[in-house]
Amino acid sequence: MDVRDNPSRNMDEDLLREISEKYLLPFFSGAMIGNSISSSPFDRTTAFLDPQTIGFKVHRTDTYRLLFRRDQPFAQKGDSAREARVLEAFVTLLGRMSTELQGPLKEDLLSTFQRRIVSEASTEPGEGDNLLKLIDQMALWASRLYEGAPITSAIGIDPAVQGSRSLPLSSIAGEDFFAVLSNGIDSMLTLSRHLNLTGHIVLGSSPSESGYCPWRYTAIANWTSSGNGRIAVVLNRLGEILIFRDGQLLFARRGGNWHFLTHAPVLRQMPVPKTEAIRQAIYETALDASFARTGACIGVIASGRAKMAEEMIAETDILANRLTNKSKALGKIIAGKKFHELDRTLRQELVAIDGATVVDHSGNIVSVGAILKLRGGSTNGGRTAAAKQLADLGMGVKVSQDGGITGYRSNKSTEDSERLAFRVM
Repeated sequence: MDVRDNPSRNMDEDLLREISEKYLLPFFSGAMIGNSISSSPFDRTTAFLDPQTIGFKVHRTDTYRLLFRRDQPFAQKGDSAREARVLEAFVTLLGRMSTELQGPLKEDLLSTFQRRIVSEASTEPGEGDNLLKLIDQMALWASRLYEGAPITSAIGIDPAVQGSRSLPLSSIAGEDFFAVLSNGIDSMLTLSRHLNLTGHIVLGSSPSESGYCPWRYTAIANWTSSGNGRIAVVLNRLGEILIFRDGQLLFARRGGNWHFLTHAPVLRQMPVPKTEAIRQAIYETALDASFARTGACIGVIASGRAKMAEEMIAETDILANRLTNKSKALGKIIAGKKFHELDRTLRQELVAIDGATVVDHSGNIVSVGAILKLRGGSTNGGRTAAAKQLADLGMGVKVSQDGGITGYRSNKSTEDSERLAFRVM
């Protein structure tokens, strides 16, 4: 039978575009849905067309694929935090709902669609429903207080451990005591694959630990990396819900919207420094500032641009000059260490100081809390303008007060201009 004789087995292109723009794009800062291309039943529902473009459709029989594009290249196949995994969950769920989406229940079905994408993309096939129940429980706690204070919690799912069938999450989650049995940072409750209680654990972490997650959650992230299929869900004091797997932060619900974090491509999009350890330290510190809600502005000076940096940074703000009590005190605290050699807690505290933290291509800390000499005519906010100007030196990174992270690099085709390098949340 020709697929055109059975339209219920096909997804209308305009409908897929509408749903994609409303429910898929918010996961990915800076992404867009492009034009469609023709497709045959032999084409996969999701496929890389180039490093920055993924073609997708809902049914193999759909005669088109929409183009999902992002300026920064997508994560590679071996990376557990890869965009393709989210798109695969998106089209799988739509495929199950495609008939119902033609009827009056469309808006009701889509109103809770994003959280289903999160649960499907975070788990192995067939395991999404249990994670969804845990996410919904955290969302319920996020709307409540315990003795006048916001609830914070961390709960991990460990498929390798058997739980108590007499203590399922559905029975004990409604008890007030259960909501405050973990602090959401270094202690957590644990459940089995079927959401039966297995116990409580206290975790530890070191200030120098690295990882693709905010430092305060490294103990929880490390727990997920030490066992196959482990997933942890955290509710923090701001009502944000964080999903960890394979030792890294995968999803974050902030301000009512879910965001997907893919880490390795961000490091690859950093134009400087060349040393990966320094790039990773900068990215980790940006994550730390984001979830601490301190904001930050970080600049990196490329090789051969030291003179330009001296013209941009006030002489009194350059640590090596030791002209002020501030520069002398910071020099004493840093003690000659390079940026990536400092404990993560200290790095976060340094970038929280008002002004820009600037390092050179070798990781030497040039200034902390520097007030830059901005070029005239800037119409952006202070951090945005500073980060864009720092891009002239090599790279500028802005962490906004609401947690968004944006990196800029110099635009070689246009003098005194910059272009986007990456965007996270």
